[in-house]
Amino acid sequence: MVSHILLIILAFAVFLTQIVLSRLSDSLLTLADSAHTLSLIIALCPNIILSYSKSLSPHVKARLPTLFSLLSPLLLSSLCLALTLGSLGHLVHPHHSHRPALIFVAGVLGLLFNVTYLAITGALQGLCLTTLHHQQPRWRLVMCLLCSLAPSSLLLASSLLLHLFTHPTVHYLDPALSLASIAIMVASVYSDIVQNGCVLLQAVPDSANIQSLKTDLDALCGHNGHHELHMWALSNDHGVASLHVHCSGVEAYKNILSQARVLFKRHGIRELTVQPEFGIPGPCSLACGPACIHYSCCDPNPSTSKDLVLANVCA
Repeated sequence: MVSHILLIILAFAVFLTQIVLSRLSDSLLTLADSAHTLSLIIALCPNIILSYSKSLSPHVKARLPTLFSLLSPLLLSSLCLALTLGSLGHLVHPHHSHRPALIFVAGVLGLLFNVTYLAITGALQGLCLTTLHHQQPRWRLVMCLLCSLAPSSLLLASSLLLHLFTHPTVHYLDPALSLASIAIMVASVYSDIVQNGCVLLQAVPDSANIQSLKTDLDALCGHNGHHELHMWALSNDHGVASLHVHCSGVEAYKNILSQARVLFKRHGIRELTVQPEFGIPGPCSLACGPACIHYSCCDPNPSTSKDLVLANVCA
């Protein structure tokens, strides 16, 4: 925990230094690197909040990292949009970036900080152990590494080219490299925005196959032996589900519960709540009005087989 506190203090210092250097050198590329540093500061906030807020509910503790994992790339994307407009303006009306030595210092500072950040947060270790722990695809870790190192590396290249060449075309170097850096950062965070957005919207986990799960539940409980199945992702790797089942007795419930837990774990659901309903099930387990009766098992015509409806057709 101390390492994360020191890291966020270091990140603030690096961020402020990059802002000052970008103004002194008139470099948009340095400003783009500072935007990435700011996104890393936001990504570090959940660890600090969770360590000093012990009274938070378990639900909030589970959601907080996902929330900041969405805010960080969203902020970076919005800053990249502003930087894109600035870079296009510099391409139309070129501005000569001066003081290449300051740009070089900003590149070295950013590169050292990002390597330190990757080492402390374990991203480099995760890149090497992806084949052993399949929590994230390798390409996502590679994109994370590229997003962290590319802006600072481009700063070093820009400073050297500005120092070595005086041709008028070098005036376009800073905005062109800024656009390249922006493209890399946006491409690397797009999947994070989509994934974390779906989690906060309580989408069904990607690992769960609804049709396959329904078939398995029919085999376990019978076609009319289960209802009220709800599944959602509490975090990227934490799926939750609840289910109502009809049971003839306590022993039957225990047997269904043990088998259902194994079944849902195969579909990536870590926590399952099974609500037993003892006794013989009635003709309908759902309270459904006339508008949706033909889409449920409450249809008066029991001879018709009902398929799983994946959309809210009753709305």
